[in-house]
Amino acid sequence: MQASHQEVLERYDAFRAQARDIAYQSLPKHLKSALTLAGIDHMALNAFAAWRNMSERKVDWDWEFSRGYKTFYPKAFDLSVWEGNRLSAMSLGRPTYHGTEMRLDFVERVPGTCLYAGDMFSISLLAYETYASLIGAKKIRIMNPLNDVLVKYYMSHGGFTLMPSKKGNPRYLVRDV
Repeated sequence: MQASHQEVLERYDAFRAQARDIAYQSLPKHLKSALTLAGIDHMALNAFAAWRNMSERKVDWDWEFSRGYKTFYPKAFDLSVWEGNRLSAMSLGRPTYHGTEMRLDFVERVPGTCLYAGDMFSISLLAYETYASLIGAKKIRIMNPLNDVLVKYYMSHGGFTLMPSKKGNPRYLVRDV
């Protein structure tokens, strides 16, 4: 790895940690006492292994790909949300090539029962918007929502506009940060 690439990784590691901390500090008191926010690391990926064969799972992402994601996208943002020692949600995204918008490419909540299920997306969105602000992005995108139910759910978080797929690019929701 070139020194300049390593420098970018380290600089954005600081932004990632800061965004998670600011997002955590912004949580309501009842969530702060119950949840922790971290990156996607070996602990998160080990905990994810329990999700793989759960029938309630809505997507079939193998989160193992996230191990190398920041190598290809050193400005990417990753988030894991924990309730005690139980992984509750993970999300992963990166800025657009011009850096003006932050993409939320993957987001998943633990299948089955989750005490704070209704809060997981809001927490991810808060962390991504915080990171977007720190790196100078002006908009946030939710890339390629899986179905219209999710589109309505994401839009219920206010201010999102659905952009149709165009020239081979997937549809996405967008709003100002």
